Amino acid sequence: MNDEGQTAESVSAGPEAPNLVQRVVMVFGSPGKLGEALRTRSPWFWTLAIVAVVGTIMVLVTPAELFQQMITARGGQAQGQAQPSISVMRGIGAGSALAGSFVAAAVVAGVLYLVFNVIYGQAEATYKQHMSALAHSWWILMIGNLITFALQVAKGDGTLRLGFGLLLAEDPSSFIGHFLNGITIFGLWSSAALGAVESGLSGGKVSVGKAATTVIVLYLAFAAVAAIFPSLAG
Repeated sequence: MNDEGQTAESVSAGPEAPNLVQRVVMVFGSPGKLGEALRTRSPWFWTLAIVAVVGTIMVLVTPAELFQQMITARGGQAQGQAQPSISVMRGIGAGSALAGSFVAAAVVAGVLYLVFNVIYGQAEATYKQHMSALAHSWWILMIGNLITFALQVAKGDGTLRLGFGLLLAEDPSSFIGHFLNGITIFGLWSSAALGAVESGLSGGKVSVGKAATTVIVLYLAFAAVAAIFPSLAG
């Protein structure tokens, strides 16, 4: 393994450098202090890899009936057309969950770098630090996904979501419905925590309130873009 892989999680930069378990606890309880710790040591690979692997495992162990519901809900079963088997679709989904986590993280970290380094002038923060901050904040999303998955299995409903679309009288079909369904408590919590980490990375140059608001706005913007496609598909 190269130096990057070694320093990513297993090699401590000093006696006060928090390990993975400590960093996860910090992102839930004291994200600002986590951001300060990430200024000197910014592990991200294994932190993100665990999130990706957990997501992949959820795809692989999803009961066939629920997986079929998910495919249908996403428009993957058009009438009159031959469809791949569940096992093939499950393999594609698992691969997408594993690789997609890293691709999405790379893109979002780039957006964070643009906003906080270019727009806010946080020039000392590196791309790797933003990637590390994001990877740790996604543990909150992972917990939310695990809770959602457990409820889906318990209720036998693969389309169940814990988004604000639950407030709607009907299943989401419009842009607003899909937009609300894409916003979750865990998503907002993760965004606020990421903002606090970013504030810590800046050494206090960007306030917690400003950083958290910025990340939440970015989260809502991503949710809005994601809502366009299912609303167009009806």
